[in-house]
Amino acid sequence: MGAPLALAPVAGATEGSLYPVGVAALVNHRAPDDQCNSRQDGAVFGVFCPPAAPSLEGTKWQIDLRAPWMGTAIESISWRAVRYHETPTSIALEVLGDGNPVWGVAERDIPRSPATPKAYLVGLGAQTASLRLRQSETRQQPNRVWSVIEPTINVRDLEAPTIALRGVPADWVTAGQVRVDWSAADNLGSDGIGQQRIFIGSRLKWTGAPGQGAHGVVVGLGDVPDGVHQVRLEADGDGTGPAATQTGVLQIDRAPPAARVDIAPAGPDLVRLTVSVADATSGVRAWTVHAGGPGGPVVASGTTTGLAVEVNLGDYVAPGRSLAFHLSAQDNAGHSTSFVSDLVTRAAPGAPSALPSVRVGSDAELGEPGRIEASGAPLPDFSRVQTRGVVSAHARGGTRAGRRSVPVIVATYARAVGIRGRFLHPNRRGLRGATVYLLDPTGRTQGTTLTDRRGRFRFTARPRRPGVWRVVALGRPLVVTQAYLVVRPLVRIRIGDRSLRPGQTVRVSGVIRPRTQARRKSVQLQWRRGDEWRPLVVTRADRRGRFVLRYRFSSAGGGYSVRLRILVPREKGWRFAPIATRRLRVEIQ
Repeated sequence: MGAPLALAPVAGATEGSLYPVGVAALVNHRAPDDQCNSRQDGAVFGVFCPPAAPSLEGTKWQIDLRAPWMGTAIESISWRAVRYHETPTSIALEVLGDGNPVWGVAERDIPRSPATPKAYLVGLGAQTASLRLRQSETRQQPNRVWSVIEPTINVRDLEAPTIALRGVPADWVTAGQVRVDWSAADNLGSDGIGQQRIFIGSRLKWTGAPGQGAHGVVVGLGDVPDGVHQVRLEADGDGTGPAATQTGVLQIDRAPPAARVDIAPAGPDLVRLTVSVADATSGVRAWTVHAGGPGGPVVASGTTTGLAVEVNLGDYVAPGRSLAFHLSAQDNAGHSTSFVSDLVTRAAPGAPSALPSVRVGSDAELGEPGRIEASGAPLPDFSRVQTRGVVSAHARGGTRAGRRSVPVIVATYARAVGIRGRFLHPNRRGLRGATVYLLDPTGRTQGTTLTDRRGRFRFTARPRRPGVWRVVALGRPLVVTQAYLVVRPLVRIRIGDRSLRPGQTVRVSGVIRPRTQARRKSVQLQWRRGDEWRPLVVTRADRRGRFVLRYRFSSAGGGYSVRLRILVPREKGWRFAPIATRRLRVEIQ
């Protein structure tokens, strides 16, 4: 009377993770003694017990059903039953869970045909469910016949799905999109897996329900800034808990390194080359300076962010002739860039000055002092003058150009920043009365001053351009020191009511300066969750740099506070640094 376990395809869930399984879950069908027999016809079981004198106590008929999938349990069993003999006997209808009795009724509870079969539902929490007819005493019994119709176990899925990231590029991504591969599995196949999601950083990049198996998707990176980001894969269970979150690392660098080489006379036939190479994302891989063109002799090379080196023009060009220096640089993402210096002319025989001259255009980096120096005007001899560099209370670390430390100054658009420093003679005495220029990255003069008796100078700048700012002492040669200014936009915000009821909306408005460059700039309203800031709403500024952000809180619950802030992030084509405003606290009453 045994029946093999035959698994049908997973049926649709009746209630989230609850699955009905009929006779496909049958693992045993038996009549233990010879006093009764049974016959199965599809999902109907007929039990026949002829007259016996006596009929022995014990189990007369039993079927066993087992949960057909790992990670599941039988939550309940249901069936219908009817008897065809008139007088109830000492038979009990019972249910067992994992072999232990959990429910039972006397035979009189089973209706007699032609009445409609009675439906039964018994709760369990087991791996096996058994339904049996058991005689409670030994005695003479008449002919007895029963039908047990459509026994069905309701199986609850207990196991969450599993997911795994299979393919995230290990190298730097330089394109505007990336492919992410992953797999998902569940003990009940696709039916046990709900929505699956891919995040890059805090941005939701894809969501769908592809079910079980290996999957891949190409997502755009247009709204993801360059840098190192976490890739996060999530999946919901269908009625179970979610899968354990899987994470990976995605490195994005779509911009070439910034590179330049500055020239200043350093003595007869000598020039000082100051090489500056920067890549804040993947880092500098290598750079090379060639004399006269990309295929010319190598003057200097390196893998650091910069170098200062003195070059003898006599090694590369004849007297009275000019040449430029070509800088090529690569970053670790594979991007390349190049920069051509200003032309420098080696002094001709009999020239009034043996110093080389640098041809500087009207908008070049050495600006007005460069033009004065190149004109041949009489200037004091600064060939032995030294600089102590630039100092600022707004400096946040620094980088190096050769042996010099170049400070990185963080400033806010059009807000005052103090810059000071000192020029010295070789005997450490201050260079008194020297004319000093402050030049922005385009070479425009942003201030002039004279050094005091100790060689000190001081400027108050209101920067509107990020980049390399230079302080130049006017002499022959020019004495140049520099600082790198990181400029953040100026953001002013206004928040509405800070005390709200559930279901109400918080409103934050503001303006970004410079207004002319803030058109279509993305702005985020973020909230603090633990140690992480997460975006709530994203919008873009209008043509005048204005923006409005609104967020409606849930109407459920209250009695809590939320910390908010406004973030103006880094973005392709946006040359200012990211900035986060002061924190705002909103109370939900």
